[in-house]
Amino acid sequence: MKKILMFMMAVFLLASCSRPIENEEAAVLKVAVHDETYKEKLNELWNETYPEAKLEISVVSQEDITEAITNDESLDYDVYWIEDEYIPMIIDDLLEPESDVEVSLNTNFNDVFDKIKKVYQPMMAQGMSYYALDLNKIESDGVAIDMFEEIEKIAELDHGFYYMDDIYFTSAFLTSNLNYLPGKEKNTINFTGASFQEALSDYQKILKLIECDDPASFDNWFIQNTYYSGFVTDHMQLSQDEEVNQGRYQIKKLPTINGHQLYTQAISYGYVINKDTAYPNAAKNLVKLMHSVKGMQLLCNDDTLIPLILEDQLDQFTFENEHIKEKTIALNGAISRNWVGIENKTNGALDFLYLDTTIEKMKACNLEEIETCQNELDEEYQEWLK
Repeated sequence: MKKILMFMMAVFLLASCSRPIENEEAAVLKVAVHDETYKEKLNELWNETYPEAKLEISVVSQEDITEAITNDESLDYDVYWIEDEYIPMIIDDLLEPESDVEVSLNTNFNDVFDKIKKVYQPMMAQGMSYYALDLNKIESDGVAIDMFEEIEKIAELDHGFYYMDDIYFTSAFLTSNLNYLPGKEKNTINFTGASFQEALSDYQKILKLIECDDPASFDNWFIQNTYYSGFVTDHMQLSQDEEVNQGRYQIKKLPTINGHQLYTQAISYGYVINKDTAYPNAAKNLVKLMHSVKGMQLLCNDDTLIPLILEDQLDQFTFENEHIKEKTIALNGAISRNWVGIENKTNGALDFLYLDTTIEKMKACNLEEIETCQNELDEEYQEWLK
């Protein structure tokens, strides 16, 4: 009998957790969204789901939103979109959304954010760069596609991997062990631990294995079919080359190094709830609807902001453009490019990683005396933080 009662209670609690909360009477939400097409589709979905409540939706640039935040101005929206970097600056002004979202969140983004994940659920991301294969060159030269799963195999090929010797590209090579990145409570880098030692060793190995011959033009490998694979960005002419020169490319997750997965870096965006909203129930219902399968489907054909849908849930969605689906898979293991600071409400402490002097020291570090190098980096870092 006791077991039956416990089971019934569990079922009741589960049902109550998933039961939608009732919208406030005559609720009219003011919403700031990222895109005109999304605005129209979201309005249709909301009216279909909650016909008793209304939305007043505006398309607002992220520049306008961040300008208001940095100038400490109030945002006159119940729900609005925001870049991850700015969440710590307004964390006290946000309302916690419903936690039982239908589409799971990207755990790498969550792990980086820790505290702010209570008020922020990343929905979409813009990759800093993507890894792509030139399928025409691979097939014409008879190269096995599985050669591009590991850096060590790619290094066996002449012109196997193209990259620019630039921190925005090579910083992805520092992600083989993410544990040295900011702690969950503080905005810090752990230079002295074993995880940074591992990442640094992998970083040096990659740079030696795939050293690029000609970094003068970072998209020539597409036009001239010089390289089998390499980094691409949203600003490169991949799509144009496909249309004009019949190029064929596949965007993939980054390869592994020493058995460690490398991670794409990205800026994430999500929708947050203003704590001062007069309609908290309706606002929570809206954000929850955005994270439903129907809501996330609205993002599946935007070529810039890619939905953060986990790979094992992709069969629930349709994509008109195969590259968008490929980018979605590539971003499955993505990490936050901004590495949001929690304690200091700034990402400034991470800027040290991007200093030319830091990069040069990491490149020149003698791995036989790696602890000396780590200590030197840490000392410079602590001094720089002052």
